[in-house]
Amino acid sequence: MDRQVFLAITSSAQWALFLALALIIYSWIERKRWIQFTGQGLFVALALYSVWVLTSGMIVVPEVPEGAVPPSEARALTFFFGLSILGIVAAIGLVLNYLKSTLSKIPNLILVPIGILLFFMVYHLQRF
Repeated sequence: MDRQVFLAITSSAQWALFLALALIIYSWIERKRWIQFTGQGLFVALALYSVWVLTSGMIVVPEVPEGAVPPSEARALTFFFGLSILGIVAAIGLVLNYLKSTLSKIPNLILVPIGILLFFMVYHLQRF
């Protein structure tokens, strides 16, 4: 896989992830629900992008000998799989917010820390 294509795919997801996290954290500070909805909606859009990347075969993992370090392409697939799971959590959060449930804060408490971990995971992938 061409390095520039790999960086384009992962960088676009990284910037969208950063924006989604920033929107959710900012919504906590300003107490504006529509900003929170926008951040959660961006997580859902990231999940759709991740599913497209995973199913289209855009990222090709080269053959790795036994006991060798997995290539960055394999770890990128893990990153995109994590984004798709966070999109499901965000969709659940949107439904709970729509229903005005008392449990509507729980998905954000899952999205933010795991999203930060994924952000730094992809940052580390892009350095090598």
